Amino acid sequence: MKKIVLTMIAILSMTVAMAQNDDRRDGNRAPREITPEQRTENLAGRLNLNDDQKAKLLELNTEYKDVLGGPRWGGRNGGNRPQRNESAGEGQRPQRPQLTEEQRAQWQERMKKRQEYEEKLKGILTEDQYKQYQEMRPQRRPNRQ
Repeated sequence: MKKIVLTMIAILSMTVAMAQNDDRRDGNRAPREITPEQRTENLAGRLNLNDDQKAKLLELNTEYKDVLGGPRWGGRNGGNRPQRNESAGEGQRPQRPQLTEEQRAQWQERMKKRQEYEEKLKGILTEDQYKQYQEMRPQRRPNRQ
């Protein structure tokens, strides 16, 4: 009887360990991209949008889906983010990486498109909804690492 119980415990332990290791490689999960439909449903739920607003927002999110995902250094969109210069002396912060002209132009283009998105979004939402949207967005900290 003891052997059967110990065997069952061992099988359960192995099953749990295998389930935890599901889609992971090297302990990290690959980032999942959010679709325009998911983004629209998320905002619609948080901001209590009506059906007309949802339809317009879905169209807007689909049009600007390349801008809404955040910075694309390496990985999905190619290109490599410059590495920090770690040769700073003790007590000093490492030197900030310098962007190439091409990377700077890409960043400026993304910021311009993001601003266009925000302006169009402002036209879809009511004043109160837009204020709530701005409060939901993470605030940029000037000295974050």
